[in-house]
Amino acid sequence: MSAFSDYAQIYDLLNEGKDYAGEADFIDRLISDHAPAAESILNFGCGTGAHDLLLAEKGFRTHGVELSPDMLMQAKTRSRAVETTAQNCLFSLGDLREFRAGETYDVVTALFHVFSYQTKQEDVFSSLKTFRAHMSDSSVAIFDLWHGPAVQATPPEVRIRRGNNQKIKVTRIAEPDHDVDGRIVRVNFTFFVEDKASGSISTFREEHPMRYFFPEEIDTLTKEAGLKTVETGEWLTRNRPTSGSWGVYYVMRVA
Repeated sequence: MSAFSDYAQIYDLLNEGKDYAGEADFIDRLISDHAPAAESILNFGCGTGAHDLLLAEKGFRTHGVELSPDMLMQAKTRSRAVETTAQNCLFSLGDLREFRAGETYDVVTALFHVFSYQTKQEDVFSSLKTFRAHMSDSSVAIFDLWHGPAVQATPPEVRIRRGNNQKIKVTRIAEPDHDVDGRIVRVNFTFFVEDKASGSISTFREEHPMRYFFPEEIDTLTKEAGLKTVETGEWLTRNRPTSGSWGVYYVMRVA
């Protein structure tokens, strides 16, 4: 089973506590500092469209690209329900490694660790080339990832997350398999979904391989792709990354 196939159905439920509004504000501040005249955003791995709609509310024209058809369908449904911003939101099926819109954007983003799903070296480089293909000299790219020093300092562990609504109750168990040499954490998810009306419980599993990166790797790879870092920091705080910063963002320009 591919990552996010069944997961798409309960994605929003399990991420109800995620501060999408705060993250959209954070991205907006980065854009204001590095591309104040920006009007358009190309967002890879848009999921169910939460970031896109919030950024559209701020006046941006957004184009969300998603690999999962199930996620994409939910994004389009969510967009249609918000009439005030739907006209500024476009959603397309596509893969970060090879998507080409045929135009450039003021901002290119890949949020919620989408970049860390690129586990092979060739996939990482292809993703960076995709960023570059959609950027002009005045554009910026913004993406976040798992920070290597933090993963080394605090190895991943088993985690349990729960969520429920009027119809279902969901329990997700995340069990990591850490490949230290490959710098990859294969997160094995087991889901238990209880139908509240019938009491029946269904289960499914998915594996999400996640790669973590060290600053020197990013520096080398981005230079090869024709990009350069203009800012990096801890996600949401803009503090200097430390061994406690699992989430780190990068702001890039064309080199």
